[in-house]
Amino acid sequence: MVFDTLRLKMWMNSLRRSGKVLAFKKPVSFQEQMKDSSRICICMPKDEHHFYEARECLQQIKDHDHWVLLVLNKEYELVAEHRGKTEIYPPDTSRSFPVNENTVKNIPAKFDIAIDLSPKPDPSTAYITGTRGKKMTIGLKSGALDPFYTILVNPNEDYKESVRTMLRFGGFVLREA
Repeated sequence: MVFDTLRLKMWMNSLRRSGKVLAFKKPVSFQEQMKDSSRICICMPKDEHHFYEARECLQQIKDHDHWVLLVLNKEYELVAEHRGKTEIYPPDTSRSFPVNENTVKNIPAKFDIAIDLSPKPDPSTAYITGTRGKKMTIGLKSGALDPFYTILVNPNEDYKESVRTMLRFGGFVLREA
């Protein structure tokens, strides 16, 4: 997906000035950011193949004390196998740039950590992650949308390994696959 670089920079600057996107003005301690983090928002991949791979990784999470919200496409809601709360991506937001907050108002905005498991983040998943995480936002390095994340994970050839890395950064302990 190609974006008008100037338009993207202007949008990001506007979001930062308004305090909607998490950004650090000086270095922070990872341990301090993780301290007392219990509410996590996870944006699931929108395509079927990656959704099931990400779900498999989520099933490897050992017992945890986190409250987790999954954001996913409506057609995956019944197969998510998630015991917690889910929210649905608004229709056709993948082409929406810049994202309007009204289109994602169903997704709560107060999470300690937000993780975007999209193999190729789009404006909607990046926006949700970037505006919902208050201590840390995690996503795959993708270029234009990188400013939405405070932790960038280099994509691995094995997508599931990238997901496991992001989940570990989010404070989850995983069983060996």
